[in-house]
Amino acid sequence: MPETKAANTGSASHLGETQVPRDAHFIYDYSRRRVPLPVVSYMAVADTPIESPGLENPAKKALDRLRDLIEPAVIAEEELNSEFMERLIRDNLAKINSELFETQVQEGGVKPLSSATMVIADTRRAYIGHVGTSRVYLLHGGRLYDLTPSTPVAQPEVAAPAAAPEAPAAQDALPLFSAPQVPPAGDVPAPEAAAPEQPTLLPPPAPVVPALGTYLGQQAQAAICYNEVEISPGDMIVLLTDGLWRTISEEELVENLLSAMNVQRSSSQLVRLAFSRDSSDNATMTAWQYVVGGVDEVIREPRAAVKAASREKTKTRVAEGILVALLAVVLVGIFAVGFAFGWRITDTFRKPAKQKAAAQRAAQAQTQKKADEKKAQSQPQGSNSAAATPLVQTAAIKGQGVRMRGTPDTAGKLVGLLKDGQTVTVLGAVIGTDGQGWSKVKGTVSSGGQNLEAEGYVRDDFLVKGPAPAPSSSANSSSSAK
Repeated sequence: MPETKAANTGSASHLGETQVPRDAHFIYDYSRRRVPLPVVSYMAVADTPIESPGLENPAKKALDRLRDLIEPAVIAEEELNSEFMERLIRDNLAKINSELFETQVQEGGVKPLSSATMVIADTRRAYIGHVGTSRVYLLHGGRLYDLTPSTPVAQPEVAAPAAAPEAPAAQDALPLFSAPQVPPAGDVPAPEAAAPEQPTLLPPPAPVVPALGTYLGQQAQAAICYNEVEISPGDMIVLLTDGLWRTISEEELVENLLSAMNVQRSSSQLVRLAFSRDSSDNATMTAWQYVVGGVDEVIREPRAAVKAASREKTKTRVAEGILVALLAVVLVGIFAVGFAFGWRITDTFRKPAKQKAAAQRAAQAQTQKKADEKKAQSQPQGSNSAAATPLVQTAAIKGQGVRMRGTPDTAGKLVGLLKDGQTVTVLGAVIGTDGQGWSKVKGTVSSGGQNLEAEGYVRDDFLVKGPAPAPSSSANSSSSAK
């Protein structure tokens, strides 16, 4: 039957720092079945002391056999009772021990293979079988009880003592020794037969007590322990391997089981706590809580818990948000105060340098002003008026479609075309690359069907400097510049 993940069950395990699977566990909850069974839960844990168990984990192998042997037997029963359960648990644990031990002997060595602790519960009692180092606890009424059985169920084999012979009543009642040989009757009378000696009885041999293995598969017989206890609704049964109960105290176990949101959360928290304290060994926990009310109540309970947890989580998030906002405001205030204080300190240190730089700039400006005034006073009045009103020279274009170029070169970039008789402003004169005189002029040119104001170079033989001549009648005809 597949394992049930109900609200009243929980299981968790960690592999330890070696990351080698050495534990095994299972937990079944039958209380939610539509067809009721006499058994309401079946759970077990196993742990192997072998550091490197190999590909086939002995703990898992032992629990697989335990599940296959016991589960069909208890499901088939109409009602469980103490005598039947004790015999069933003892016989099957002994059978598993024999199988593991024979396998060990066949492989040429005997070593401890696995512990195994199991609990089967009906509506009234819990039946416990135990071999090894794990523990069983019952949480009842807010108190924790250790139910781990310590008295082995397996009995030592005792050799049958020799039966004491009955006292002989007559001469012919001595069967322990052969009768002496008597000569035939004759002249010599037969000597009187001596009474046979009474045999000395040896004490019975001491009982043969075989060694009991602490683990399954360690010896031919294992120290199988059994216990049972009455349970009531609300009780919780907990199975722990030694990697957990050696690390977590019983007080911490009770506090976590009573305060956690559900059984699964409690199992996970305790296993994580054990790993944080000691990761050298693996640890496993399984827990089952006796819940009454059927499927509806089992489902309703976690829903209510989920709603309560959701409300609590929302409150926690709001509180955390407010706290973060306050912290952000405080940090911003601290940063602003620190920045202002730092800026003021920096400005205090930089103020002398700023004042010195400002004084230097003022002195330079004053010196420049005095130099300009002195230069203005040294220049004549005529040159000042000429500079203020510079002379502008104009020229007229001679020829239709004269080209204005970007450089004083006949191969220079074409800026635009000038019309015959058009007046341009002469900006300067240069010698072009062709050895001819060129003038830099400014005027309106025709370029791309548009009239644009542009500057460029025109060869002097296409210019008439001075008064502009009257436009000729052939102004609309085009001519190429030479």
